[in-house]
Amino acid sequence: MENTPSNIDISFITINYNSSHHTIALVQSIIAHTLSDLNYEIIVVDNASEVEDYTNLHDTISSFPQVSIIRNRINNGFAGGNMLGVNSAHGKYYFFINNDCQLLNDTGSIMKNFLDAHDDIAVVTAKVTDEKGHFSSSYKQFPSVIKQWFGNSIHRALSSKSFPSNKIHLETPTAVEIISGACMFFRAEDFNTIGGFDTIFFLYCEEEDICKRVWNYGKQIYFLPEAEVFHAGGGSSIHNVALEKEFYISYKLLIDKHFNYFARFFIKMALTLKQFRRIFTKRHGLSLFLFVASGSPIRDSLRYKQKIQLDKN
Repeated sequence: MENTPSNIDISFITINYNSSHHTIALVQSIIAHTLSDLNYEIIVVDNASEVEDYTNLHDTISSFPQVSIIRNRINNGFAGGNMLGVNSAHGKYYFFINNDCQLLNDTGSIMKNFLDAHDDIAVVTAKVTDEKGHFSSSYKQFPSVIKQWFGNSIHRALSSKSFPSNKIHLETPTAVEIISGACMFFRAEDFNTIGGFDTIFFLYCEEEDICKRVWNYGKQIYFLPEAEVFHAGGGSSIHNVALEKEFYISYKLLIDKHFNYFARFFIKMALTLKQFRRIFTKRHGLSLFLFVASGSPIRDSLRYKQKIQLDKN
């Protein structure tokens, strides 16, 4: 059946940023593992990659009929890039997947069938494994005062909802609190109703924010071990002090958005104390402590350290 906007089942949405080799492998895995009778589209948002990388991406995958490439002239980050993809998406489901992932089975069909049977669930994720085949956590806990001061175990023990530890290898579909942004499969209607990703976040914490809003919306989030995805990790980023600072900027935005004054105060106090202890044990420890202690100012975000590209290829 020919794909038209009215009959698309799944819109796969991914972001390329100077890592076209990963994106190409992801697209190939989607085509190889997705059932032929499933109507789907693959939307690749190029977040202002260098021309050489974009050219490699375009020349390799643009001929696939399922693929659309959106060339962005500025890097909008994770949330902004994905929302740009949503603007062109027609699927009944949105499958947001990092470009350094690959499908290991018919992941899209598995997750679609599960959501088709459960109207009370808005988003699911797959079992994600690393390059050694080891289970890589796909779910975690939302921040809290107790978690920040005393850790995950105490937080779970005192929480009103019994979400599983991310150290447990779940073997059956299970409700979880937060899922990884590397693999998020949404019912489009629910995603659109809650407003999608909040583009105030440039990198990091987008998944915590949107999962919190899913629960506030009155729907559930599930982990599906039958669906399997490989995640290489670090496909489009290099771990450095600038990215660490970006995390703390996003974390501050998350805390400010979802907590009252007193909770914000105690969470930030605990975070500052932890950074102080790391001054003598972690590279760039002093720099990060001073950054966090100064309030992780958003003006230092990587969002504001880029230029708009002139090419329109």
